[in-house]
This record gives sequence, C-alpha cells and structure tokens, in this order.
Amino acid sequence: MRVLLINCILSTAEHGIIKRKETISDCMISNFARGFVETGHQVTLLASEEFRPTRQDEQLPFEVVYFPSLMPRLFKPSLLPWPRGMRSWLKRHASDYELVIASETFQISSLIASRICPDKLLIWQEMDRHQRLLFQLPSKFWHRVVVPLMMRNVTVVPRSEPARAFIGHYSNRVSDVIVDHGTDAHTLYPSDEHDKAFIVVSQLVERKRVDSIITKFARLMAHPGYEDYRLDIIGDGDQRQELEQLASRLGVKDQVIFHGFQPHWRLAEPLRRSLALLVDTSNDLNMVTIAEAITSGTPVVTNTKPSTAPFIASHGLGIVRDGWDENDLIRVINDYDRMHAACVREGKELTNVACARKMIAAHLSNNK
Repeated sequence: MRVLLINCILSTAEHGIIKRKETISDCMISNFARGFVETGHQVTLLASEEFRPTRQDEQLPFEVVYFPSLMPRLFKPSLLPWPRGMRSWLKRHASDYELVIASETFQISSLIASRICPDKLLIWQEMDRHQRLLFQLPSKFWHRVVVPLMMRNVTVVPRSEPARAFIGHYSNRVSDVIVDHGTDAHTLYPSDEHDKAFIVVSQLVERKRVDSIITKFARLMAHPGYEDYRLDIIGDGDQRQELEQLASRLGVKDQVIFHGFQPHWRLAEPLRRSLALLVDTSNDLNMVTIAEAITSGTPVVTNTKPSTAPFIASHGLGIVRDGWDENDLIRVINDYDRMHAACVREGKELTNVACARKMIAAHLSNNK
C-alpha cells in the first residue's frame, strides 16, 4: 500500500520560533512513517518548508515533500501553516495513494485533503482542547463550522481518550480505534535491570516545569536511605543554566546530571534503566516521551496534563497525580516491579509498527 502522511509541523516551536534541526529523523512523524515502512508500505510525507532540516544529504526510508507557507505572518507556520502548492500537488498525486493520513482537524492542510480525497483520508487527532490562540475563537469557529460542514465525510482517528471525547463534540465520524504516536522498538525496549535513577526527557523550557521536578527530587534526597539516587536530565533549552543553579542551591548538583540533547540511540539505555520518567508539565498533549518510557518498561510519574495520563492510570503504568511529590517517588521505588511488568505488557501496543497496523485497520474498517 502507498501511504501519504500530511504533517506540516514537524516539531514544537517554543514561543513561535522555529529552530531548524540538522535532521528530522528523530521527530515523531518520521518514527511513525518508519512503522509503515517496516510493515511493507511505501510512504510519502508532506511537511512545511520552514521545518526542512539543515542537513541536505539526509537519507530517510521515505520520501519528503516540503511546501513553503503562504502569508506566514497571519497563518503562522508554527501553528497553522497554509502550505502553498499542496492543493495542486494533491490533485495531481492523491490517486497514487491508497491511504492518506493528515494530522489534526484544525489544520488548513487537513481541510485541503478533506476536499480532494475524503474517501481515503483519516485525520489523526491529538488536540483534546481548543487552541488558546485569540481567546480560542479561531479554534471554536473551525470546530463548530468547518468540521461539521466541510469535513463531515472524513473519519477522525484519536490519539487518546481525551482527544476522542473532544473531537466527538464536532465530528460524527470518530473511530473507535485509538492510535498513539508510536515508538521505535528496535531502539526502545525493556531491561531486566534498573539503576537507582529517575529520568527527565524534555526541553528545558518553562512550561515543562523541570524546576519543580528537581525540587521534588531534592526532597527525596533529604529522606534517610535515599541519598544515593540520581536524576538524569536529557534535553536542552533556555532554562538549562537556571536549572543547574537550582540543583546547586538545593545541594543536589552531584545527583542531578544534565546530559543535554541526546539522539534516541543514546537516551534509550538510561531511559530503560530508570525507575521512572518524571513529568510535571503545565501544558502538553500526547507526549512522545511517555510512550517511549512505557515501551522501555519504565513507569511514568506525571500530573494530569498529558493526554495519556488516563491511560497510565487505568493500566497501572505509574502514578498520575497533580501535585505529586517525593512520597510518590518512594511509592515507585517500592512498587517498581509491578509497574515495570505492566509497562512491558502494554508497551508492545505502542510501537510504531503496532500503531501503523492499527491505522491500517481503522482505514480498512472505514472502507467496509
């Protein structure tokens, strides 16, 4: 089968600033595409030119076509890009593909695809709330007017239960199948051993609240018998120096290790050997790192912000609690074996290959 993926925004742009990366190999949609390739399908990805990698000779197992953005000041490429030339490209090439998957209902590219090839289109929905831009007015108009009028013949596949509940208010064609982002099982897999360590895999920016995690970890260090635990922080961002200073002030600079950004093949080992992935975000949806931790057999301690929080709670994959603290870290230490076993069991369904197969199943079910 020939599969077309439409995902204009390849990475999160903090404060609307797009930082072109050397490679797109590690981004979510590339890993998702590789899941289809591994199951024997041919894949083409359509993306915004603004996210084209700086490395010109990058070799990927799928084709990528980039489109520049129209009126970027109004239709910001980091939020709602208007891909110039995509409509004509789809008119010429849509017939070459058996399945088209577009990311998000609230995207101009999804609207374009829904008008050209609705019979073979699935919209992959991550948003579980209205975007805050302009007091949510554009998002509310789009979902209340555009979706029921112009996307009524398109099936939506949610990425989480909250996403299903949200889009169900506006679309009457929501699939029963939930398809997460998918993880690379060749790189991310469980270990039978673990270290006395917790891990953060995150951009070091304000909304990720890594400062809160460091503070809670320092409180754990103050408990007798827990002084030899470690917190690995993988990622980079404009708060790194501030966070390093915080760890020093709290007296845990030797136990909090900043590793900087790491490609997946390097972060995989510390991730699978950690007691838990720690999350205390103020605003996130389907965090790829949560699925990656579960696939690695690593429990997750998180607040309720991520869309996958209900899945973690219902399947015993860690601890979900707003305001979690050092006592929850102790609970993970004491109950690690049970949580780890649950992650190993459920993680098999979160690989990119498993997610590709689920998407194909949703497509076939839709066309019966």
